[in-house]
Amino acid sequence: MKESAFNRRRGGLCMDILRLRYFRAVAQTENISQAAEKLLISQPALSKAISLLEDEVGVALFQRSGRRIALNEYGHAFLKYAELAIDAVDRGVSAVREIENPSTAPIRLQTNITGELYLIELIRSFRRAHPGATFEVIKNYTKSKFLYDCDLYIHAVNIPLNKCASLPLFTEELVLGVPAGHPLAAYDHIPLRMARNEEFIGLIRSTSWTEETNGFCFQAGFKPNVVYTCDGTEMVAKLIAAGEGVGFLAAQSWGAFPEGVKLLHLDDPLCSRSYNLSWQIDKPFTPLAEQFREHILAYFKARKAPPRQPR
Repeated sequence: MKESAFNRRRGGLCMDILRLRYFRAVAQTENISQAAEKLLISQPALSKAISLLEDEVGVALFQRSGRRIALNEYGHAFLKYAELAIDAVDRGVSAVREIENPSTAPIRLQTNITGELYLIELIRSFRRAHPGATFEVIKNYTKSKFLYDCDLYIHAVNIPLNKCASLPLFTEELVLGVPAGHPLAAYDHIPLRMARNEEFIGLIRSTSWTEETNGFCFQAGFKPNVVYTCDGTEMVAKLIAAGEGVGFLAAQSWGAFPEGVKLLHLDDPLCSRSYNLSWQIDKPFTPLAEQFREHILAYFKARKAPPRQPR
């Protein structure tokens, strides 16, 4: 049995980030020749780097068969951590460059607002005043994958963030969208329990939106019969308009709905969703990111728009 690198070296591993990049390239291509061409190095140099990495880890990371080279069990386990290490180093270098020249740093905004109307208006209005501003916008609906390397977060309040400061932004009404010809379309306002026998159309599961809307149904005494799940709000509204079911809609942030969708106010329980603006307390702002934070707060303070009326 091959002795592990940890047993052979009292000082532990002394891993080279370049070897990790080489390892990832070979894992992706499963071909030394293609990986070497991609990396702009010779095949012998790449093979030697992989061999040195395996020697340092203490086990073979690839299964070799002729020209093909594929990750083995150890390689698959190692790859995800290698990618994390590469990503951490890349983000560290970016952070240093942003400190050196903050005016060129993109503003990183992560959000789980299901509609895009507010985001578009926020960014467009800010760039009018700051034409050189650039953005990286991450739409993330899954609670377990919320990231911690962004400048600002606009998120539903049911996503707690560690080591972050938060301020409330807005609360919007959630309504029930039904097809225009549906029996419920005769109403403007219903208790949610009246929809207990309906087929529901919703967003993808494992999201904070789904968690909240399911919670409203449970409070009304039923589990929703979900027949469609979609990864976008536009598809939810279009399926409702097509008569495929009913569904929760955000009355303001989803923008315009297609013809053929009737919006119903809900009560028992009252259905709404609240959002916060958050930022990491131990991560310094670039000047532009700090200005964008103030822009977001001013935007929602000035808005105070009444909820959309059902039609």
